[in-house]
Amino acid sequence: MSKVFQSFLTATLAVLLILQIFNKASAQDIAVEVKIDAEAPVTATVKGRFLPSGLHYKNLSFLREYAGIEGLGERISGLELGNASDNKVPFKMLIPGEYLAEDDFDNWQYKSDLTERKRPASAAHVSWVDGNLGILMLDDLLPQNSAPEKPRTAKLTLNLPPDWKIWTIEKNLGQNVFQIADIEKSVFVIGKDLREVQAGPNLELVLAGQWQFSDTEAANVANEIFSNYVKLFGSAPVRQAQIAIMKFPQKAVQPEMWEADTRGQSVTLISSDMPFKTQSLQRLHEQLRHEIFHLWLPNGVNLSGNYDWFYEGFALYAALKGGVAVNRIRFEDFLDTLSRAYNIDNISGSKTSLIDASKSRWNGANTQIYARGMLVAFLCDLSLLERSKGKTDVSDVLRRIYAEHGFEKPREDGNTAILKILLSYPELVDIVQKNIQGSKKIDWQEHLSAAGIESKEENYTTFLSVTAKPNGRQKEILNKLGYNNWRKLTQN
Repeated sequence: MSKVFQSFLTATLAVLLILQIFNKASAQDIAVEVKIDAEAPVTATVKGRFLPSGLHYKNLSFLREYAGIEGLGERISGLELGNASDNKVPFKMLIPGEYLAEDDFDNWQYKSDLTERKRPASAAHVSWVDGNLGILMLDDLLPQNSAPEKPRTAKLTLNLPPDWKIWTIEKNLGQNVFQIADIEKSVFVIGKDLREVQAGPNLELVLAGQWQFSDTEAANVANEIFSNYVKLFGSAPVRQAQIAIMKFPQKAVQPEMWEADTRGQSVTLISSDMPFKTQSLQRLHEQLRHEIFHLWLPNGVNLSGNYDWFYEGFALYAALKGGVAVNRIRFEDFLDTLSRAYNIDNISGSKTSLIDASKSRWNGANTQIYARGMLVAFLCDLSLLERSKGKTDVSDVLRRIYAEHGFEKPREDGNTAILKILLSYPELVDIVQKNIQGSKKIDWQEHLSAAGIESKEENYTTFLSVTAKPNGRQKEILNKLGYNNWRKLTQN
């Protein structure tokens, strides 16, 4: 979910030049035209200028890495720079994606290769066009010159092949002309074979390809999940959100594979389908429970920095618990997922704190963030339920974070803000110190016992199950976790 962009140059002079980008560019608006050529090799021709005209620039930078996907700067070719008089300005390439002009320039044009990358996971995170379909993530398509603390804005004109359509939440100024409030968060779904379904007053779906489920069924799933999160957080995070559901552009992708990206108000879900309809709908529910959560956290709060451990780990747990609440998964599945997370965390090699792991998420720490982050959310839930006798749980923490750190509030560091709230609950202090700030082994026996859950080990593998005869206090916590939700469904 967070942008990974690290500029590094071996020469000290080059480092200083790159830093100059951020001093001079100051988040100036740009006017840009993007023309898509869908014939192989697929390219985007990009022409633009900084606004207002006449400002002085000598550096041009492009996103070179995102979500562990490298080599993005190498997609740029045919770069030309011009000054206010439209005379060409010579330049040199420092490294792919980083350019230094010999004189001031204020306009530019180049081509970007939009051929899908070999790694299937990239399809949800970076721009691509394949055949009659594509996704444009403006952050990797347009220059990066910006003050990092301010969003880059743009007036964008899109020129597409005949009969192609556009879906986006960006403000439409006219025929294929859009006002972009924040380039980093801007997503465009483009193509011929696209279908739109209104899933609710705040939510629309864009689908491509044929699935085991119908468009209406997908819309109902999305609306159910979105509505449940509105109840959890107390309000909708946006006036309008968009969910794109598409298949991998790469061929021969395994049925179990899927990848998603929630950016701004747009959810991009790239997936293969399952063999049977029930499996397909079940997995769609699982996918959307996780990704729609991100519309609130982290996308609905004014927090910065690498606190992925929280919004990914707690998203996984909220999605898991939410699946039990609506009887999409059994309580046994809930416990089995937590058992597997514990086993993954337990056998991992070198352990670091979740704070440090989030700083290197895309350099091998992704699994730890998801597994350990979810376990920490589970421990917090158990501790809060036990201390409050079932009156407070992790949902109260999520609501509080969303309420206290909305976009109308001052921007704060995510780790600082989240830890401050967690540490305000005395029962969570030990968990925070040992398992978030520290890297101690997860010790959950006391918490599990209070909730009527047993942990057993067989062949070095841990399994969770409900105690044979839970007492009254244990039953209360179990019910809050969703243990008897199936009974409520039967009664209804």
